[in-house]
Amino acid sequence: MTTSLTDRYVAHTVRHLPERHRREIERELRAAIADDIEARTAHGEAPADAEYAALRELGDPAHLAARYVHRAMALIGPDTYPGYVHALRVACWSVLPALYVVLALVLRAHGENAWTAIFRPIGITLTVAMYLVVGVTALFAIADRQRGAHPETTEPIEPWTPDRLITIENPRPARWSDLIVEIVLAVVLIAALFAQRVLSPVTTADGASVPIVNPGLWAFWVPYFIAVTVLALVVRAVTFRLRQWSPATAVAATALTLAGTVPLAWLFWQAQVLNHALTQDTGDLATPGSWIAWLAVLILALVTTGSLFRAWRPRSGGGEVDSIALQVGAQR
Repeated sequence: MTTSLTDRYVAHTVRHLPERHRREIERELRAAIADDIEARTAHGEAPADAEYAALRELGDPAHLAARYVHRAMALIGPDTYPGYVHALRVACWSVLPALYVVLALVLRAHGENAWTAIFRPIGITLTVAMYLVVGVTALFAIADRQRGAHPETTEPIEPWTPDRLITIENPRPARWSDLIVEIVLAVVLIAALFAQRVLSPVTTADGASVPIVNPGLWAFWVPYFIAVTVLALVVRAVTFRLRQWSPATAVAATALTLAGTVPLAWLFWQAQVLNHALTQDTGDLATPGSWIAWLAVLILALVTTGSLFRAWRPRSGGGEVDSIALQVGAQR
């Protein structure tokens, strides 16, 4: 039994489609091909040439089937890729250096020599980097497919318009990739808190794993900080949803920032964060007000300042520009 080019093309197309859509799309596709061939033959083309040209214009059957069901043919689509690269860059530059420094300090405080403290964290950091890349990629792949599944109700991701041109002193508009980065960082941090209880890089002389975080904090403080982190992400999501600065979200972000950093700084100062079992050769970890406590408080002060600045910055940076833009729009 011989088949025409159209029959083979349609068969190759529908085999990539869900069963429930095949008959309807096959009828629609055959009708479209027949109309195109008829139009071409009306202009003097031979039927065989017209059929060939019509099918060539439709393109690869697999890609055509993907367009019919709005299925992505790439892991990260072109519309999502810029945000994906930005999120991956921010996640790696914020998580990996901090992780390496913390591991090096812990190993050094545990009495390891300088070479061990420098090189042992490299392997752990590379492992975390791999999981971080996989996690960010998976989130963006899911978001890209959710966007493609409902193209009629989903707006293009961050389409460029002249409205996005801002002066240097004004803050960059919030992007949805920023929220994904913060969610990924929070998930990594919470996962690390649980993982270090059984997969700590520090071990005793007999090979037993020593948790880095003080086990006594799990009774209250660790769940407390996790809850504060989740609430802070909720506030960030609400702020992103509103697409504009709001005093209520700024106040909520400020309260949650202080609710997290102030108790954590106090715990560091009282030498209650790091596990005292790590101090076999040095007492720095168990001494209130030690150099480690000073370093932690300094870092937390910088984090708090940056968070408060981000929460309140749109009020001073974007209001005047927004009002000018509204005035120009009204004049037009």
